[in-house]
Amino acid sequence: MGYRPHAPAATTTSHGAHLPRAPVLSHRSRPDPFSSSRAIAAEDRAVSHRLNGSSLSLCRTVILATTVLPTSHRQTGMKGEGAAQERRTEGPSPRPEMIMPLPATIQTAVSQDAIRRASRLFSGDSRDCLHEMCQNARRAGATRIAIDLTRQDGRFCLHIRDDGCGIDDPAALLLLGHSGWDHDIARSEDPAGMGMFSLAGRTVDIQSFSPSAGTAWKVRIPAEAWDSGAPLPLEQGTIGWGTLISVEMPDDWQLGLNSIVADVALHFPLPITMNGMLQPREDFLREALFVEETCGCRIGVYNLDPDLQHGRRINFHGLRVKCALPTIGEIKDSFDHWAVRIDIVDAHDIQLLLPARKEVIESTALQALREAAERAIYKAIGAKADHRLAFANWQRAGDLGVALPEVRSGLSTWRPETADDCHGRASATMAPEGAMLIVPTLEPDIAQALALARDKLPLRDFQLVEAERPLQGYAWYDALPIIEQISFRIHRDGAEYRYDDETCLPADMASGLSDRIVVELIVAQVGHEGASRSVHAVEIPALVCRNGGWDLEEALIFATQDGGIKPARLGRMIYASLFCSSDDSDCDSWETQSRAFERDAQHEATRILLGDDAAILEAINMSAWDHLGLLDDWPERPDELSPEIWALLTHARKTGANWISFDRDEPPCKRFPVF
Repeated sequence: MGYRPHAPAATTTSHGAHLPRAPVLSHRSRPDPFSSSRAIAAEDRAVSHRLNGSSLSLCRTVILATTVLPTSHRQTGMKGEGAAQERRTEGPSPRPEMIMPLPATIQTAVSQDAIRRASRLFSGDSRDCLHEMCQNARRAGATRIAIDLTRQDGRFCLHIRDDGCGIDDPAALLLLGHSGWDHDIARSEDPAGMGMFSLAGRTVDIQSFSPSAGTAWKVRIPAEAWDSGAPLPLEQGTIGWGTLISVEMPDDWQLGLNSIVADVALHFPLPITMNGMLQPREDFLREALFVEETCGCRIGVYNLDPDLQHGRRINFHGLRVKCALPTIGEIKDSFDHWAVRIDIVDAHDIQLLLPARKEVIESTALQALREAAERAIYKAIGAKADHRLAFANWQRAGDLGVALPEVRSGLSTWRPETADDCHGRASATMAPEGAMLIVPTLEPDIAQALALARDKLPLRDFQLVEAERPLQGYAWYDALPIIEQISFRIHRDGAEYRYDDETCLPADMASGLSDRIVVELIVAQVGHEGASRSVHAVEIPALVCRNGGWDLEEALIFATQDGGIKPARLGRMIYASLFCSSDDSDCDSWETQSRAFERDAQHEATRILLGDDAAILEAINMSAWDHLGLLDDWPERPDELSPEIWALLTHARKTGANWISFDRDEPPCKRFPVF
C-alpha cells in the first residue's frame, strides 16, 4: 500500500481565524499521478463544497502556491483558460495533504519484523546446532561438554550440558545480534550473537546459572515462540553451575547422530562425551611435515593435500570451514603436491561468513594469512634434500624471503610419444650424466620417426631428454640445446616430398617403398632467442605419416628397401604412431581393439617390405598363433587352472605332446570340455 500521511493540523490565518483541517485523501481517493489537470480541477471543486468561503480562498491559495509555475506566471497571476493550459502542460501538482517532511539523517537498524524470520537464519540440521552450542560453551570457559540422548513419552530429547560460567543475563539470550561476551572474546572471535537462533523452530528448555544473581534460572521456548517475539516467563532453575540446553529432537536428527557428534568432537579443543562415552580427539595438524605459528594461527604443511575433496582447510576451534589456500606442485613425475591446513588460535581479523560460519570472508587479513601459508610451504620444501620447483615458484620463494637452491640439473629421458599415451605411459626416469639435447613435445608419428635416428650421428652423442618448460629460467636449463623444428624429406621416383606437423602429403600419394627418407633437425639454445641455429640431416629407414588423420587407411607409410628395418619393427612403429583406443560404450575392450590393430599394422608392414604374398602368409601365421597354447612342465596344478584344463594338459604331457591347439568357437573333439 502507498503512504498515507497523518491529517494536517488546523491552519491559522493572518487574521487569527482558525480553519478546519483539510480532508485527508485515502489511498483509494488519491488522484492518479498521471491524471489530467481537468480531473484535479474537478476534485478541487468537490473539496470546495465541503469548506466555507474563507477556507476555500486559503485552500486555493495553497494549491496554487505549491504548483510549479514559471516565475512570470506567478507574478502576473495567470487565470482562466491560461492557467488550465499550464496545468495540462506541467502535469499534476502535489496535494497539500500528501506532503511529508523528509528526515535530516538516516541510519542502519534491525526491524522487529526480522524476528518473524528467525527460524530461517540457519539450516536447522543437527551438525550446525551442535557446533553453535559447543562454541558457546567454549567461550563461556567450559572445561568439558556432555551430550546425552534421552527418550520420554515416545519423544527423543538431546541435552547439551557444560560447566562454563553460565548465562548471566537471561534477557540477552534471545536478543538477536547481541553477543554479550566480554571484551577479550569479542576481540578475538567477533561473536555475532546469533548462535542460539540455530535452534529456532525447535522446542527448547534452557537452564543456566547467573553469577550476578547468585542463582539459576530456566525458560521454555516453544517452537512457535522463536518467530513471534512473545514474552517468555522465567522460572527458578535447579542447576548449580554452567548451562543445560535440552532440545526436542526432530526425526531427521536421529539419523547418524553418533557420527555427527564424533565429527564435532574430533578437532574440538575441549573433551566431549556422548551418553557418557568420551569422543576421540586429534590435533588438526596431525601428520603435518612442517608446522609454523604465525598470524595468530598454526600452519601445517603437507606434501599430499588431505582436504582435496571437501576443501575444509581451516579449523576454527573445532569448526572446519572451506577456504581457498595456496597449493604448490613440483613438476613432472614428482608426487609432491604441497598444501596447508590452518588451525586458528587467536586471529581476530579472520572472520567467518554469518550466520552459518561455513566460509571465510575475503579480507586483507586472509590475504596475509595466505601469504604466510605459502611461505611455510617453501620453508618445508627447503628442508628437503632437493626439489623440482618450477622457476616461477623458485623466484616466488625468494620474494617471500625463503632462499632455496636451484633445481638440480637433470631431465627425464625422452620417451617417444605414442597415439595411445593415455593408456599406461610409464613413469619417467632421469637421464644419466652427460651432454643433453632437449626434445620438445611432438606428434606421435613424428616422435616415432625421430626415435629411428637417435642411434645415429649427431644424436647418439647426446642424451635425448624431455622438455620441461617450467624449468626455463634456471641457468643450467637455459644453456641446453633444444630441437626447435623437425621436418622430413621423402625421395621417391626422382621427386621430393616434404612432411611435418603442419604439412600434409598429396592425397594421391600411396604407401610403399621410397628411395630415401631424411629427417632434418634445427637445433637452438633454450634461453637465447638470438643465438645461432644449427641444421642436421639424418637418414632414417621408415616414416609413418598420420597426414591429418588417425586411421590406418588414411595414413601414408614409407620404408626404404635397404634401410634395414624389419616387418616386426615397422609394425610396432605403425601401431605406436596410429593406434588410439576408443572408449565408446559399443566398442570392444582395449585389449581386443589393440590386438586387432596390431594384426592390421603387422600385415601392412609386411606388405610394404615383402609384398602381398608375404603379407598373406603372415596373416595366416598370426591367426594360427591365436589358437596355440604352449605346454609347460608344471609339477602340480596352478590355482588359476581348472581341474578340467589340468587333466587335459596332463594327458597331453604323458603322451609326449609339445603343444596343444584350442579352437575359440567349439572343441575339436566331443571328449574335450567346452570352456
